[in-house]
Amino acid sequence: MTKSALSPPSLNLLQSPIPWLRAFWKFSRPHTIVGTSLSVLGLFGIAWATRHPAGLSPGTFDVWQGISALWLTWLVCMCTNIYIVGLNQIEDVAADHVEKPYLPIATGEFSSAQAKMLVGIACSGAILLAVLSQSLYLMVTVWLSLAIGTAYSLPPLRLKRFPLLASFCTLLVRGAVVNLGIYLHVASQLGLLPQVPGRVWVLTLVVLLFSSAIALLKKLQDASYVIDDWRIAKILRSVWWLLTVCYISLILTAPLISAINTEFLAVTHGLALGYFWYLSRQVQLESGNASSAYMSHREYYQFIWKLLFIEYLIFPTACLLY
Repeated sequence: MTKSALSPPSLNLLQSPIPWLRAFWKFSRPHTIVGTSLSVLGLFGIAWATRHPAGLSPGTFDVWQGISALWLTWLVCMCTNIYIVGLNQIEDVAADHVEKPYLPIATGEFSSAQAKMLVGIACSGAILLAVLSQSLYLMVTVWLSLAIGTAYSLPPLRLKRFPLLASFCTLLVRGAVVNLGIYLHVASQLGLLPQVPGRVWVLTLVVLLFSSAIALLKKLQDASYVIDDWRIAKILRSVWWLLTVCYISLILTAPLISAINTEFLAVTHGLALGYFWYLSRQVQLESGNASSAYMSHREYYQFIWKLLFIEYLIFPTACLLY
């Protein structure tokens, strides 16, 4: 019997809406959806704090204008996100059967044709909505993100074949393109000057450092690479030092960042650093199965993602409390 005969039939949205939506949620890679949503919301919060400092009540028009800008920006970023992660899954079906067998193309919930249709709709939606926004900053952000995402997954470039270039793509999009481009777009929609303030540059640097740590830990999730215990320990030490330097630098330089609540920024990052140190001591150092007393590499990888998400809550809150 062929493999195709053993595979379950692909889901149909009209016939099985709930299972289809569950499969689509997996297809969109939830952790990237959460990260992208928080980045848009966080950057909007920073711009809103600049537009409406403490003591100045925004008018009704300003509120609705802000909500409209936020909603449209979020939709554009969701479409872009789904295109990038979906394209990556289409090109990685063989590897996902081994490494990520729960993804909908690997399980047969979505056929290759369905997945291609979804990424085509997502790409078209991102471009169309960006054009409708009439924001040059959003259009440039979308085009750069789509171009880098395409070069990352598709031949002839297929940059994800090269670890250094693959990491650079992730750093460029999630670190620089999203933070700087989306902030400039939101600022222009709220009537602010088209310039990036120091606190957004600091946030961008923090995201770059976290993205570097995530790129290092991603190697431990890739079953196609055989990594010995010495290299595992080296990667974990590198991540520990990278984020420790990041947190301590933020705490020490907090008073130098303009228009931000210094005490809140320093205290929250002090608490995050302590929690990071505590859980880092529990991560499994060996390549074998982790015992119940230790955190697995996958759990540690997910934990670092959560720490990154928290940054998009801390920074706008510190700006709003200024």
